[in-house]
Amino acid sequence: MKRGNAVEASERAESSMPRGSFTGLITAGLAAGALSGIVLGLTMKLLERLTGSAVYVLLLNVDFISWLPDQMSEQVEFALHMAVSLPLGILYLSLLPLWRSPARLSLGMSLAVACCTWIPLTQLSERPPLINDVQALLWWLIGHLVYGAVLAVFGMLWVKRGRIKI
Repeated sequence: MKRGNAVEASERAESSMPRGSFTGLITAGLAAGALSGIVLGLTMKLLERLTGSAVYVLLLNVDFISWLPDQMSEQVEFALHMAVSLPLGILYLSLLPLWRSPARLSLGMSLAVACCTWIPLTQLSERPPLINDVQALLWWLIGHLVYGAVLAVFGMLWVKRGRIKI
């Protein structure tokens, strides 16, 4: 990106948010991340029950983090999943003025997260699925596309309500 384009993008991002909207951005981003994270969790749990592919197990799996307890409840593991999803909602709404397309940004982010987490999670985990489980990978990608679709709805609502100008 040329320097002029970078400056224009930065100025556009600054001018596209109403003054004093930092708190609103954080609040809306947390809401977007929370709803998207809950929908992703429910989607993965449903896919796992319907197909037998351990995608929900993988979503919640943190057994490779040495400083965490060996045994945790599903609720604690889900809370850790949400601790990742909440900042992603804020990041998504923060990037939206620069990207200019709620759907493309959210689907791109969700696929990037899915692709960048599949190999490390399957390699570090002692629980299934295996890295070469193509069916589980497909469900993993579909679940994250659902996550992205929920984020896109938030982005489109923010644009429609004039909270972000793109």
